[in-house]
Amino acid sequence: MDWIKFGTLVISFFTLLLSIYSARTLNQNKEKDRKVTVSLPEKRRMQKDLMDHITKVLDLGRKCFEETDENEKKKIKFELLNHKVYIWINLNEENSFAKELRSHSTEYIFWCASFLDSPNEKEKFNFRTDSYKNQRSIM
Repeated sequence: MDWIKFGTLVISFFTLLLSIYSARTLNQNKEKDRKVTVSLPEKRRMQKDLMDHITKVLDLGRKCFEETDENEKKKIKFELLNHKVYIWINLNEENSFAKELRSHSTEYIFWCASFLDSPNEKEKFNFRTDSYKNQRSIM
């Protein structure tokens, strides 16, 4: 009879330890799920913002080659430079293409801004061809 009580006690103790372990694991998993549900919409928002800024930069780059008004050229130049900052902010290191995309977009913005500033037609042609190369890399 003593062996039966002792066996029951051991099984009860083992069951208690197992239920404590299960409860702890469940709480840890809930915390992880909460972190994922909070960070996932934030990452989606950042990706959407990044794509919006890249699209705007590409549109402004196309406009800068067609624009003739000096005031509009200045506006486009400053808008391009403003979007550069937002692209850098929204590109994080988790993305494997972040460095490449960052460098191509920065160079594209630089070539477009240089095109808008340059009075020399030969330089403008060179800036335009260089910007097309970066534009294709971004797309």
